[in-house]
Amino acid sequence: MKKNRLLAYLLALFLCISLAGCGGGAQTSESVNTFRIGTPVSIDTLNPLASYMQVGFEVFLLVYDPLVRYDENFEPTGCLAESWETSEDGLTWTFHLKDGVKWHDGEPFTSEDVKFTYDTMMESGLGYMYSTYLAGIDSVECPDANTVVIKTDEPKANMLMNTTPILPKHIWSEIKPEELETYANEKPIGTGPFKFDSSSEGVIKLVKNDAYSGTVPFIDECVFVSYSNSDTMAQALSLGEIDAAISINSAQKKQLENDKNVTVISGEIPGFTQIGINVWADPASKGNPLLKDKAIRQAIEYAIDKKKIIQMAYGGEGSEGTTLLNPGQFYHYEPSAAELRSYSPDKGSALLDRAGYKDTDGDGIREDAKGNKLEFSLITIADNAEEVKAGQMIVSDCQKIGVSIKNETMDDGALQDKILAGDFDMFIWGWGGDVDPSVILELLTTWQIGTNNEPHFSSAQYDELFKQQLTQMDEKERQATVFE
Repeated sequence: MKKNRLLAYLLALFLCISLAGCGGGAQTSESVNTFRIGTPVSIDTLNPLASYMQVGFEVFLLVYDPLVRYDENFEPTGCLAESWETSEDGLTWTFHLKDGVKWHDGEPFTSEDVKFTYDTMMESGLGYMYSTYLAGIDSVECPDANTVVIKTDEPKANMLMNTTPILPKHIWSEIKPEELETYANEKPIGTGPFKFDSSSEGVIKLVKNDAYSGTVPFIDECVFVSYSNSDTMAQALSLGEIDAAISINSAQKKQLENDKNVTVISGEIPGFTQIGINVWADPASKGNPLLKDKAIRQAIEYAIDKKKIIQMAYGGEGSEGTTLLNPGQFYHYEPSAAELRSYSPDKGSALLDRAGYKDTDGDGIREDAKGNKLEFSLITIADNAEEVKAGQMIVSDCQKIGVSIKNETMDDGALQDKILAGDFDMFIWGWGGDVDPSVILELLTTWQIGTNNEPHFSSAQYDELFKQQLTQMDEKERQATVFE
């Protein structure tokens, strides 16, 4: 579950759009109903075991089926499974599969495909976007072709939130374990509502599956078109070259709202834009060690005017982040005013004063007792205009408390490499979430260090609470633990 991908489980693409536009309609012919979707990034891989991007997740949702999906009210509804029950102790789940489901290549789908998929992901550690949903599973059994029995060590609160795509055993079992992560999967075979047709030069074409076991799509073709430049994507929408565009920025929103042929949708998505701060304990870290002082990190938070950033960098399209889970979500804890570090440069300065950081040479930058200056770098992704603007504003904000920030820009691949190497002080990019709070909460667990926990935050108490909420079947009890 990696950067800039919105992990929202749904079939209707628009349910996961923060800012999207729908335009006139580009059809390949009068007889074919084609829906063309512009995306600001291209798919990283067609391999669900290795992908971490939003567009990849959307494609997999259309090509592959999970056991259970969400309906429009975010309630679990059957997909490959038509019904299920759980034992009284909550440790055994039995899923009854639909009859007659076929893979896109005509092979029959059976319970063995489910067991193979889950076992492969759990044993290999691959499938980054789905690992949270498989945690706690002890075994998967297949008493017959249409029944899957999943046993767990403890009750598993997010079992029905698990939308892991089921892969065809007859194809993937032929791949050597050491080659699973690098397998190109150039022609994905699923059971989903759309079949994979082709992929070339940033364009992925899917065609409807007329033999789908669920509701057959009314769209004949679904085409994802990636654009390296978001302005070009917005222009293509305005010209009718594509039918929709996701993740348009606030400036493009204002422009497209004036286009009578375009409808702009502004909605809420689970997720956030983060400032990641390097607190690595690993001696290989190349980050500034001063950032390990909590006083400096908290002072920086006091200095940042989030409300102003939302208005100026994001055109008002966002809300001020307080905790990892979004306001309005069932599991969101709303901090009191006393618990928040709201914008206050004076409090930030006072905190640094008490910690002994002074500007002894009068150059406007504080130093520690050894003369090391509070100078840090902040990396933003070059083609994300909002994040670059936010970075520039953070530079200005931190100057007010005597902290010098250098804003660097690079592409997301280069940033990823720097993060993996611990070669950063701070960075900005986004995370997406889901109805299940564990998707986001697991990011800062100790066992995610080296993968999704890029800052290397570690707290034994946090880890234990995370494990506890995974096992609480009562929603109110689970909510209380998540709040803690």
